Amino acid sequence: MRHPVIALALWFFMDAAMVRGEPVRVAYPSPNVQFLPAFVAVEKGIYKREGLEAELISVRAAVTAVQALIGGQIHFILTIGPQMPAIWEGTDIILLAQQVGRPTFSLVVRPEIQKISDLKGKKLGVSFGGSTAAGMKALLELNKINPDKDVEYVNIPGNTPKIAAMNQGIVAAGLLAPPADYLAVKSGLKRLVSLADVFKDTAFTGLAATGKMIRENPQFVKRMVRAIVRAVIHTRDYPEDAIQVMIKYLQMDREAAQDAYHMIREALNPVPTEKGVELMAQWQAVALGTKPKRKPAEYMDLRFVNEAMAELGQK
Repeated sequence: MRHPVIALALWFFMDAAMVRGEPVRVAYPSPNVQFLPAFVAVEKGIYKREGLEAELISVRAAVTAVQALIGGQIHFILTIGPQMPAIWEGTDIILLAQQVGRPTFSLVVRPEIQKISDLKGKKLGVSFGGSTAAGMKALLELNKINPDKDVEYVNIPGNTPKIAAMNQGIVAAGLLAPPADYLAVKSGLKRLVSLADVFKDTAFTGLAATGKMIRENPQFVKRMVRAIVRAVIHTRDYPEDAIQVMIKYLQMDREAAQDAYHMIREALNPVPTEKGVELMAQWQAVALGTKPKRKPAEYMDLRFVNEAMAELGQK
């Protein structure tokens, strides 16, 4: 017969473990509206409802995040595009779900720029090798501007330096993510176009893990996917909760948060499409001057997200 004191101690530790949840470490580049559902999941206890104790870790460099994922230091990454070059070279990373299905950038320009064609012959601020470079080139191509011959790029990492460079006349335009685009407009610059209105099916942020993790811990993976699905749906359906999270976690004032939320709400969809992933792959390929070496279907596994959607009664 089990001693009552031992039984009580075992109950205590088991109960404490259930309260804490299973640790899960998740990497993202920086606090940004494109990762909003992941932060909503923290604030609303969605991870805990899935028996998870989530730690969101900012890992700026995509190469570092990929290495940490493959090495087991983290369990998941929230990006989609930045790891694609590694995937094309055979790295075992699988896309599981989506958070935001459109790019969150806006093309912000100096006041004298009236239309995209005015950018011919101008200097543009981008972050070399990053999503702003890819998005800028894709936008220029769409508007019949040769992205490699008709403009000049200036490497300016970060939103705040891009705003300063535009205000000083160093560059004529740049892609900015919320709330930087809103702040840029406040400073006298102009938002010419939102990329979310142009590229309406682009797998921008999501959830990815290694194939090894999926094979060895499918239930753990399923719980994380379901948490992200819940979070995306909650973010979409409860605007005030989302805005409060932006104010608290992303350090945005209310007006900027409302502006950013308005831009991304329609893009909140947990299920990526092959077309959307392919477009993001094209963005990355353009930025790197290469071509995608694998088809999206080869590194997508939507079993868990489809199961979660069905369980939650979502179409």
